[in-house]
Amino acid sequence: MYARSVQKLHDGLTGRYGFSAEAVWVRFGSKPREGDGPAISQSRELSTREALEADVDRLRKQVQPEDALWVIVLGHAHFDGRHAFLNLPGPDIRADEFGKLFRGIQCREQVFLITTPASGFFIKPLSTQGRIVISATEADQEVNETLFHLPLADVLSDPPGDEEYDQDRDGKVTVLDLYLTVVRRVMQMYVAEKSIPTEHAQLDDNGDGWETELQRNFFEEELGGHAKKGVIPQIKPQADGALAAQTVINITPIPESTETADEVPTPDAESTS
Repeated sequence: MYARSVQKLHDGLTGRYGFSAEAVWVRFGSKPREGDGPAISQSRELSTREALEADVDRLRKQVQPEDALWVIVLGHAHFDGRHAFLNLPGPDIRADEFGKLFRGIQCREQVFLITTPASGFFIKPLSTQGRIVISATEADQEVNETLFHLPLADVLSDPPGDEEYDQDRDGKVTVLDLYLTVVRRVMQMYVAEKSIPTEHAQLDDNGDGWETELQRNFFEEELGGHAKKGVIPQIKPQADGALAAQTVINITPIPESTETADEVPTPDAESTS
């Protein structure tokens, strides 16, 4: 399940969202298996704690002020009543320790997407000015496996049209639209299964460490919101969502095929069947 999502994410980031293959670093929790895509088979070895620390250390030395940094975390996590942990091969890493790894990194754009169970606990330690932090769950007892990574991978690998993607109808696609599109699909999955949602995604992008369930203002009641029909919510300049709404996503169009279909001869006017 996660291998498929990782491959889709890799394909989308490199094929549609402008990231070079060399700039997309993949760590996975187990060794490649037969049938895994190239994103896994060519990944940077296991996602151990030491490996993550080494990657972030390397990132600090390479990242430039004009760069865009996206960090996407998939997999298992747990909450022991005091701390949330990412489950890793070998020693796990606490949410506060994970946040400390990225402390002080500066670049033009920073987007963190933590899609694991208990991911809401990662928002506060990751929160800082100029950074968008998105979690699949709130910081509570939402510890079941999440669906968030599935539509996230789908949307990034196969971007929908503006009718779906431009959620706030401002004529451009932004990180806010990505968030709302993915969360809408998550909630639709729960409705289709007639299940009670066990994940409520959150976003923080004003650096105060307090997350917001922004989708409630945009979604209809069936999807857990209280939006008024025909009314597009307005986000205040210093509120959560303002930075995400200004962070434009440039999507590379799929090149048009230069191939032409073989010409099919038109039946002769006198022919009969």
